[in-house]
Amino acid sequence: MARFWNRWIARQTSSRRKEFNKRKSLRRRPQAENLETRQLLAANIFHNEAMPEDVNEGGHITALDALMVINRLNRDRGNLGNRDPGIDNPVDQPTDETEDQNTDETIDNDDVSAESSDVVLAWNELFGEVLADAESFQQNPGYASRSQAILNLAIYDAVGIATDGTDANTFYDYPIDLSGNVELSAEIAASEAAYTVLSGLYPEQQATLDAFRAQSISGTASDRVTDASMTLGSDIGNTILAIRANDGFDVMGEYEYSDELGTFQPDPLNPDVPAWGPAWGDVDLFAINSVDEFSPETTPELTSEQYAESYNEVLELGSVDSETRTADQTEAGLFWAYDREGLGTPIALFNDVLIQIAEQQGNSLEENAALFAQASVAMADAAIVAWDTKFGEDFWRPVTAIHSGDIDGNDATEGDADWVALGAPNGEDLTGFTPQFPTYISGHATFGGALFGTLQEFYGTDDISFELASEELKGLLDNPELQEAYGIELDDATRSFDSFSEAMAENGRSRVYLGIHFDFDDTVGQEVGAAIAASVASDFAVAATDDTTRTENDRQRNQNDDRGRNNNNSRGSNDRFASVDSAFADERFLF
Repeated sequence: MARFWNRWIARQTSSRRKEFNKRKSLRRRPQAENLETRQLLAANIFHNEAMPEDVNEGGHITALDALMVINRLNRDRGNLGNRDPGIDNPVDQPTDETEDQNTDETIDNDDVSAESSDVVLAWNELFGEVLADAESFQQNPGYASRSQAILNLAIYDAVGIATDGTDANTFYDYPIDLSGNVELSAEIAASEAAYTVLSGLYPEQQATLDAFRAQSISGTASDRVTDASMTLGSDIGNTILAIRANDGFDVMGEYEYSDELGTFQPDPLNPDVPAWGPAWGDVDLFAINSVDEFSPETTPELTSEQYAESYNEVLELGSVDSETRTADQTEAGLFWAYDREGLGTPIALFNDVLIQIAEQQGNSLEENAALFAQASVAMADAAIVAWDTKFGEDFWRPVTAIHSGDIDGNDATEGDADWVALGAPNGEDLTGFTPQFPTYISGHATFGGALFGTLQEFYGTDDISFELASEELKGLLDNPELQEAYGIELDDATRSFDSFSEAMAENGRSRVYLGIHFDFDDTVGQEVGAAIAASVASDFAVAATDDTTRTENDRQRNQNDDRGRNNNNSRGSNDRFASVDSAFADERFLF
């Protein structure tokens, strides 16, 4: 009879589901998934509080109530331990987002959406879009990394307080009163915290944020739970915005070029572009104690053998018409670039790395909140250290150095006044450019050290393989002429890595392939970023377990188990399934 009932449901809803799935396939990523369909909230599956076994609120306990329970258990494959016990919809009324299985068996609600099934991932996917659409003054690695840290700290603290209350291990302290013992949703609190901070950081995109927020919390819980959770998230977001309001992010600083040999000069191809970030090294740090603690040694002397070796390497590898750079090296240089406006700065690509790894490893909500906050803070502090070093050292870029190679005092360097770097891609032709800030240390390499160092710290291993797509390469897929000019032939926009350290090394090395950095900019930057990652890791108590030896099924099962435990911790134990057990034990429900 249970099978008959489910077949009837399938016939009644089939056309509606097909139309919904058709619309869903046309959606543009990222999408905020309706939290109700993901069953993230501990709503009661029984609607009659006085008589819990009266599932359909008919006023009496009948066989139909038991049948509805059976259908629900069948739909969940009987796996009570891996499901959140709450759902707002009656169990005999499938939602529009139920997958159409075209089968006589039960309808499976497990995979109702292709979009991110985690509020941390959903808002960070949106953040990538926000970065790409940001105003020109926001299109720099400093503002982007600061925004990413503020966003993910708000999410992290909201998840922590909604889950563990006053016992939460939060990054900031909050004057929040939880004495009312109100049930809270970590998902709604985190969503509202994310919405609040992004609204403050990117007010020009308010319409996008409003629409995403409305979709993410629609139909999720009782008014009381929703209101309390949104208030918590809003308070957290506004508190963090207030803390960071006067951190120095809006101080432009002044910079004057020097004629001294070895100092930073304008890009010869773009001489009118002003230097960016002379004051970013003075922005307030998030986690580390001081910039000086991580400041590297100075650059090699112009007359040194080390400098000559680095000079001659980039002279050969980084030239626009290099005969030694391979097609794969050119592809790697383009893959990691993200220097031009409209791609969201390198932070957008590093954000994609976090999303890819988090989805691949099957993190819980709490693990994702911790991972994204930890990595974002490490990268934000890495940016401050890197830009303090850049303008403190004020060292010239390869293009200026090579044009002046005959007068640098080093007999092992030969100048070339006509040398042109492959450069950061502009997306239109081979006229690349050199970013307008000093070369030492590499921002890319320092960010990469912080990001991949955090991933190593978080998972306790380096040996996690992954594949990543680049918007830079996606833009080349439909442009065979430009591919030919670069000397590459693309089948897709992805590259694969066997470990975090492999990706870290290629990211840093890519800047040498473009001719915009020396190798010591890269290697020292990676070391500084990794050291910052190790320091920041101590500020975050939640660490993921090493999942590298688990099969995909084991990983998914453990993920569900973890989420079940976390839901219990955040909302208190739910004993409603005791009523389900009693329903099956009662002879009145035997057929």
